[in-house]
Amino acid sequence: MTNSISSRRLLTWTAPAVLALSAFAPALPAQAAPKPAPTVTTSPVDKDLNGDAVADLVTVGGPGTGLASGVWSALGVTSRRTGVGTGQVQTPATNIGLRGNGFGGTWSASEFDGGQAITGRFFGGTEEDFLVYYPAGVYAGDAAFIKGAGDGTMLDPVSGNTAYVSPDYLLDANGNIPLTLANAFQADGVDNGIPDLLGISGDATNGYRLGYHPSFGAPGLYFGTTTLTNPTPAGGTDWQNWSIASTQTGSGVALFLRNATTGDLYLWTGVTMVDNGDGTGSLTHTQYHVAANWNTGVTISTLQAADVNLDGTPDLWTVLPDGTYRAYLISGLSTSGTANVTATRARRLA
Repeated sequence: MTNSISSRRLLTWTAPAVLALSAFAPALPAQAAPKPAPTVTTSPVDKDLNGDAVADLVTVGGPGTGLASGVWSALGVTSRRTGVGTGQVQTPATNIGLRGNGFGGTWSASEFDGGQAITGRFFGGTEEDFLVYYPAGVYAGDAAFIKGAGDGTMLDPVSGNTAYVSPDYLLDANGNIPLTLANAFQADGVDNGIPDLLGISGDATNGYRLGYHPSFGAPGLYFGTTTLTNPTPAGGTDWQNWSIASTQTGSGVALFLRNATTGDLYLWTGVTMVDNGDGTGSLTHTQYHVAANWNTGVTISTLQAADVNLDGTPDLWTVLPDGTYRAYLISGLSTSGTANVTATRARRLA
């Protein structure tokens, strides 16, 4: 049985000349008022793998994904007009996982099959790194952390650029591994340079819940799981029917929550973890019902959140089992109605 360890962190991180016009010159035509410049955030951009201030897309290939085995990286495309991301990415994407996960022993891209990839500064540096988590299969419950190179690729995992987490470190109070993981950043308010993790775990007997996995300030070092008491966005307890994707904007941690069966898509902003000190806690947040009947019944291989166009509102990318991706740009959030969701055209990644 695991418990939250609130005392895990001892240290915190710290004028031009004007030409006169002749009186006989014809009047100049009236000029249209310039369009206002788009509102662009200035904080570091989450999911920016190559340092160009544009979010990038990452997904895992393998059987049933429409992509060859490995980890696929696709750099975000910038609008020439606005200078921010458009939701499109550079294709074909690049397979950056050809050398394996660093612990499987085969040093092959197939070691990533069945994994889930998320990004974050998991080694405490300035580059985005990669975490591949295995919810099932040969490596069920394992997590591999691989250093990012800062150009959209990962460093060679065979050369010591990895950290490994065994299932024991991520178990819930009933011994279950997470069904999925997301970057929790520093939602508990303690910044020791390594992001925390957020997951969903449980079983049919004890039920399913969100779980908070605190970092202890070193790559791959996670001890104890705080069981979160939050109900689902719909007010239920069927967390096994929900998928999550997180990002961080200038206003804090944001979490998308999707129910594939009902098609409901929610967004929690300002996410903060409150630890009760007894192995339980909760997430405080503002909830938005982004869309109803959103991709209802559609299997999504990868659900990735990022502020794609830097307007301060998180957006989504999806990758489907046929290897196609699409961005969903979100605006007009309201606590009394659904938001505006603009989808880009679906395109193949590779």
